[in-house]
Amino acid sequence: MKTDNKFTTIQLLITGLFALNLTACDSEQEVKKDSSKPVVQAQGPATGILADSAVEGVSYSASSGASGVTDAAGLYKFNHGDSIDFHIGKLNLGKITGTGLTTPIELAADDRNKLLNLLILFQSLDADNDPANGISIPQAAADALDTALDLTADPASFPASPALAAAREAAGIPGSAKTAEEANTHFLSQAINLLGSHLWVNQDDTSLNFFRFSTDGSGQYLHGIATPDDACDANRACGSRLVFTAGVEYGTAKATEYDKRGFKITSTTEVDTDIQSGLSHPRPNWRIYTNGDELIISDIVIVQREKEQASLFGELFHITEPIKLSSDDEVAETTIQEIRYRKMDNSQGIVGAWAVNRDSIKSPVFLFFPDNRYMLIDPVGNATQTSPAACAKPGVELASYTFDAASDSLKLSSFTYNTAGCAGLSKLDGKQISFKIDANAQSAILSSDGLAPVTLQRLSN
Repeated sequence: MKTDNKFTTIQLLITGLFALNLTACDSEQEVKKDSSKPVVQAQGPATGILADSAVEGVSYSASSGASGVTDAAGLYKFNHGDSIDFHIGKLNLGKITGTGLTTPIELAADDRNKLLNLLILFQSLDADNDPANGISIPQAAADALDTALDLTADPASFPASPALAAAREAAGIPGSAKTAEEANTHFLSQAINLLGSHLWVNQDDTSLNFFRFSTDGSGQYLHGIATPDDACDANRACGSRLVFTAGVEYGTAKATEYDKRGFKITSTTEVDTDIQSGLSHPRPNWRIYTNGDELIISDIVIVQREKEQASLFGELFHITEPIKLSSDDEVAETTIQEIRYRKMDNSQGIVGAWAVNRDSIKSPVFLFFPDNRYMLIDPVGNATQTSPAACAKPGVELASYTFDAASDSLKLSSFTYNTAGCAGLSKLDGKQISFKIDANAQSAILSSDGLAPVTLQRLSN
């Protein structure tokens, strides 16, 4: 059954994504990943979501034998490693390797016409002709569809297809079929909501990177990064000015186009202290996407060649030369460079993400990781301040922590980053802090000598 509430539909979609475990799609171009950690292949039962908005009423069958029809949250069931066929009536939509999130991007398999036509199809078969509150395909429409509908046809003429019109008429769907432009606009409007399915973290021995996206259609996002200063861009062209630095970024983002790697994003920032580390400076080939288990940021970069020994002067002043080509006809070799973010562990004791206000994206967030690292991301500069302080500013903190649950005792040490001034907990380095978690583990009181109690709320995603 289709909900009448847009926010409820988004929450159904996001809730369905929480339990997903999946692997990422392959690319035809060589992909360079930023992590050397082994990939653990998931096994056993899994669930996924079919989405433009959440799509209800699409039949599926998995190679392990699971089958059914997607529900109001777009939910389908499969086993890890399955291939899954999707269809509406007798019309085959495509076959994919089982994943936790499937959109027309995967079903189209790099066929641009099919991608747009699938968007038109889903939205035009929506029972109330309003995909903003979810897509529900009536059984009567499914029964009327057959292979006469060509999903590879020209998207400009596809909405006028007799087979599509017959299916709409059979189900009594009001209004007109969606045009390619209308379908495209709606899909782009869902991009940030899809990215908001989880809290996302990328970390290694030297850096920690965090994203939080809204799921209410506002496009708001929060980004924090603790990383060494870097004066080199994605192509490792270096100069005298910093390109990446530790800091925080808050703003609104929207998708302007998409391809098989995901969405191209533009953003408007309200707070930006991390220079080019977040979404404020997306490059032309930069894309962002989620497969339900990972957030994948990719870019097409120039393959680095071995360089001759640099001069002492060049090393001292960090000077680089452009890639030298052997002839005017030579094209620089490129590769797809990926940064993959995992879902944040957010369910055990102090481990997880805690916000001053979980209903606001523009809220300080305290992160505690299983490896005993602590991070603060503060877009307002008042994480622990009861009133504005001249020494406090938007920024991040990164330190180590220990926590004794029996005594609610938290201790921070070894602050390696602090760009937030006195906004956070750096002033309590080495001191006893009380972190009292309530019985349902969904809120906590942070307090210490000289620090007024701060109520924190666990972020649910």
